[in-house]
Amino acid sequence: MMGVLVSSLLMAAAGSSTLERLSDEVTARVLAAGLTGPIGVAIDTKDPAFTRAVGTVLCGRLTRAKLSCEVIDATPDAAIALAGQRELSSLVRLNVSTDGTTLTARGDALETWKNFWSGERPTRGPRSTALGFTFELDAEVAALAGVSLTPTPSPAIPLELKLSSLARWSTVPVALAAGDLDGDRRSELAVLLGEELVLLTPEAKVLARYDLSSAPAAASVSREPFGAIAFLQNPPRLVAWSGRRARAEVLTLVGSTLKPSGLQDTIVLDGITARLEPGLNRFLPEVQVGGRSTRMPSGFQASSTRAGVTLVVWPDGNGTVTRQFPPSGRIGDVGCGSALADVDKDGVPELLISTARTSGDADELRLLSLPVAEGLAANAQSTRSTTPSWQATLKGRVIVMTGADLDGDGGEEFVFGTWLADGTGELWVARRVTP
Repeated sequence: MMGVLVSSLLMAAAGSSTLERLSDEVTARVLAAGLTGPIGVAIDTKDPAFTRAVGTVLCGRLTRAKLSCEVIDATPDAAIALAGQRELSSLVRLNVSTDGTTLTARGDALETWKNFWSGERPTRGPRSTALGFTFELDAEVAALAGVSLTPTPSPAIPLELKLSSLARWSTVPVALAAGDLDGDRRSELAVLLGEELVLLTPEAKVLARYDLSSAPAAASVSREPFGAIAFLQNPPRLVAWSGRRARAEVLTLVGSTLKPSGLQDTIVLDGITARLEPGLNRFLPEVQVGGRSTRMPSGFQASSTRAGVTLVVWPDGNGTVTRQFPPSGRIGDVGCGSALADVDKDGVPELLISTARTSGDADELRLLSLPVAEGLAANAQSTRSTTPSWQATLKGRVIVMTGADLDGDGGEEFVFGTWLADGTGELWVARRVTP
């Protein structure tokens, strides 16, 4: 008969609330241990109202099982003495705690009478059982306990990108940047082709062009083309610097015309203020970050910053992902056409990496999560030592890349330019495939 009652209690608990399931489990264990009434219940929680709620529900379940019950307003340690004073045969002691997802109960159930004939120290009755339970927290109990119910996280959806060609040119893209110049929350694209700056809509239609050759000539010119572009706000403007020029030009968009508004000796690359190194396709190691001067370990070819994380690409084919300056740690086989972007809108950027190869007519792209990239940097490992979230092979070498919100939806796309074997260039976009 006792086994049937225990089974029926557990079956009834299947569709019950968290407190009801806890009470049914405790009642089943009390019955299985052979404990008898009257029985005391001592509950310990951080909130008096929650303590009373747990005690009331548990006593109700014990009474339903034909065990007379009484809630004892005392801590579990003090409850034994009170149970003896009130001539209760058994006692349930529980410490109950909650977080945003679970309810945990720990304690015991025991006989309270003492055998005074057992020796100098009286012993308690032989019937007792340890109690330990964990349940998923429901909204009702979360409200009683005064905690916020943390939603169960959805399973991670694998990231997959789709490549689309945006534009083709007869020359190589030297520099690439994205930003919102017209306030529509969609990123325009700026591409440096030789010494011509081309401003594009998110659909890659030409908005404006500007020739940078009027700036002072550089003292020496790099063997390979090089340059940099930055979008700045307050007021919206572009800064463009060709490696053939000694200074950068500041430009504003008026209608469909880019108009010069001055020259400057530095350019801001996602928060890093840098200068081109004359005669080389890289930036000088002396930079400013957050208004403070610092020195990189060496000159660098590209950088990208998102959510306080910076990718730096070095001329030796290595890169690093860092949250502090000067940066440390190296990732092997990282090309200058690499960047950070938040493609899944979770506030944590992803890293799309090209290879460090300098020859051949094909390149590979690998998408890495930020934790994976930071792990590679900390352990000085190559990108080939891990399995990427997504990868693709395409013609040409990827030499410039940036993150851009082309759709205005708060998520970013990767936009990159390739140098093809015949000397021409192509602009691509890598968009997340929405499940």
